[in-house]
Amino acid sequence: MSENIDPATAHAEHVKAAEGLDKFLKERPAPEELVERNILKDPKVAPALQQQAEELKKAQLENTLNHKLEHRPPVSELVNHHILQESDAVPNAQQQTGSGLHATVDEPLGAETRLQKNVLI
Repeated sequence: MSENIDPATAHAEHVKAAEGLDKFLKERPAPEELVERNILKDPKVAPALQQQAEELKKAQLENTLNHKLEHRPPVSELVNHHILQESDAVPNAQQQTGSGLHATVDEPLGAETRLQKNVLI
């Protein structure tokens, strides 16, 4: 199916598209701004180094988080310092019975224990 397109109409559409593209390109942010907003990677650093740096940052953040989780105070200490109210500390405590309840609430799980028990925090 070949349609006869008026050359003037085709030219007008082409000019309109070109103007729209020019406007878009003039309004787009500078590459430096995109780097600052973490949209683009820094072009001064090799991509392989960028990836390693990101992996290092992620590992450091993970280590910091695990350290803080391992050393967080037990719930009983938070209740004693009036940071938590006892009723807020364990909402289901009235419904649960058993000697292991306080041990699981009062002592935070270490990173290795969380991994072994598949516990996400």
